[in-house]
Amino acid sequence: MIMHVEAQNGDTLHKSTEFLTNQLEDIAKSSDRMQDYSDLADEYIFLAKHPININGKQVDKLLHLHLLNEVQITSLKDYIHNNGAILSIYELQYISGFNAQTIQQLSPFIKTGTPEKAKPFSWKKAFRYGDHQVLIRYGQILEPVAGYKIPADSAYLKPGSVYLGSPQKLYLRYGFRSGNHLRWGFITEKDAGEMLFPVHLSDSVKQLLGSQKPHFPDFFSAFAYVSDIGILKKAIIGDYHLEFGQGLCLWSGLTFGKSAETNSVKYYGSGIRPNTSANENRFFRGAAFTLGKKNIAITAFYSHNKVDGSFFISPSGKDEITTILETGNHRTISELLNENRLTIDAFGGHIDYTYRFLKIGATYYQTRLSLPLEPDRKLYRRYYFRGKQLTNASVDLNLQFSRISFFGELAANPGTSFAGIAGINAYPSDRLTLTISYRNISPDYKVIYAEPFMESGTVNNERGLYFGVKVLLSGIFSFSAYADYFTFPWLKFQVNAPSTGKAFLAQLDMNPEKSISMYFRLRYQQRAENISKPNDYHPLLAVKSYTDLRYALSYAVFPQLILKMRVEYVRFTKASDIENGFLMYQDVLYRFTKFPLNMSFRYALFNTDGWNSRIYAYENDVLYAFTIPAYYDKGQRVYLLLHYRFKRHLNIWFKISRTIFFNKNSISSGPEEIAGNHKTSIKLQLQLKL
Repeated sequence: MIMHVEAQNGDTLHKSTEFLTNQLEDIAKSSDRMQDYSDLADEYIFLAKHPININGKQVDKLLHLHLLNEVQITSLKDYIHNNGAILSIYELQYISGFNAQTIQQLSPFIKTGTPEKAKPFSWKKAFRYGDHQVLIRYGQILEPVAGYKIPADSAYLKPGSVYLGSPQKLYLRYGFRSGNHLRWGFITEKDAGEMLFPVHLSDSVKQLLGSQKPHFPDFFSAFAYVSDIGILKKAIIGDYHLEFGQGLCLWSGLTFGKSAETNSVKYYGSGIRPNTSANENRFFRGAAFTLGKKNIAITAFYSHNKVDGSFFISPSGKDEITTILETGNHRTISELLNENRLTIDAFGGHIDYTYRFLKIGATYYQTRLSLPLEPDRKLYRRYYFRGKQLTNASVDLNLQFSRISFFGELAANPGTSFAGIAGINAYPSDRLTLTISYRNISPDYKVIYAEPFMESGTVNNERGLYFGVKVLLSGIFSFSAYADYFTFPWLKFQVNAPSTGKAFLAQLDMNPEKSISMYFRLRYQQRAENISKPNDYHPLLAVKSYTDLRYALSYAVFPQLILKMRVEYVRFTKASDIENGFLMYQDVLYRFTKFPLNMSFRYALFNTDGWNSRIYAYENDVLYAFTIPAYYDKGQRVYLLLHYRFKRHLNIWFKISRTIFFNKNSISSGPEEIAGNHKTSIKLQLQLKL
């Protein structure tokens, strides 16, 4: 695992956190659409600026962020109990279960020394000593894009192909934070192609849109949040996420999946958490609170939120929604007609009880829709949720002993269908971690707000058995591997029969010295998918496989200069269709010593046979922006990111990137088509801190 985070100012994941960026690459591959990953990265960015004192009570947060495991936490606490406070980070090497790689992973997020005594909460001091920040971002693709070529007043001729707004993407974020007690903030965003104001629309377009006219801002999210004030553990008004159990019943937002961190299949829900991303749907809007005393905590919530949906008038004349949409784009007439078409009310709560090694919780909530959800009648959608009301309930359990942890959740639509996840994290020795997890999610299980560990993107119709192992071979070497076997009892999209699949990963990490880290990775995945041949009346199933070989290296030439490179080869097969892909890139990260400027540069070469052999690679970006491009076909990509720190209060980022294709005369298709073989984008961001 390569682990570098910019700790000197804590304002960005400038030197990428490898285990986190690998997760983001996998999410990008599964969704194939742009997302804001701020919710996943927000705590890492905050801790890089406000490290946890490893001798203090907040050390358990390192477990929730998958920076340490249960036994490492226990060994750390035992060492402190027997030897006193840790005074240097290098002292960690004497604790069982810690090696150079673990220490390097932790270093940006922790500090040592005697913890400060907790002071009584004071509203006056919270307001006085809190930190304000304002972020303003501008971004744009420089080449002409087809969707903007037809004037907006003629958009009614092509309601799904003409962008009504300008090509600029605008983003504004304000936040206030006073330690862990008090937070508030808001985010507003205009995506490329969206309008700020509908003043330039023709009468015919306005008539077609009706009440669905563009508005400013297109997206707005805000919250106010307090925590740890007496028995009030958490409370929030505005937009928020809920995370309970193993994500099977009530969990909004993004989660970690399969990776070289093999025990990350166990979830550590944080309960109520503010929404800090610009994803425009997967969150709650309303109020929630958690009350806790001694070993019991009770959470209650209410949400009333409007989301996008494919609007449809049935033959009987009833208004219906066929699909809940999550793209967040409102650029064309067609997209605007689907904006905020569906109102979702959700209310319920969670209770948990903790006693020594036992933690048990229960969740119950109802979801009510303003219009009935009626997906089309394709056979694979036979068990999809239909109607206007849904009830979900679950029980979750965690048993923590000295070297073994049992976890699980049993969820249900009461009286109809069930779903369950159960697992074990075992630590036979300080250098060995074993994980076993089993999941069984019924085809007719129905839930809207859930994100459990699973292979599929829809939370139903899956059984799976996962095995993971991680071994600290020495102070230099560590080895990680997993095997995941899964079945889909019912049909799926583009899979016209019950099917099976499997996924494997093996990764060897090496840290020969403090300035060098590298890893070799082999990943293989196999699933079934429809294949149509001439004269076939029904599609047949074929085995689809994906093999990925990667070597990555990071070398700190000296403290100001880091070189990173990756070489990756992929092979895609489906029946007689075979594609190969290759990616190689070199990163240069440099921090000037006598000038407050950081620079990140990449040059990448790629050669793939098509879209199926595409390769995703995370790249450094401005704060709270995430770029994970798909490298496909033949070409090169280059970017330059500059970060200038003007004293303490002002940060400026500028990024320019260009992809050049060697085998194309045009890029993309439809309204996104660019005439030519190159695509250039720029971003400019200002951050003011007070």
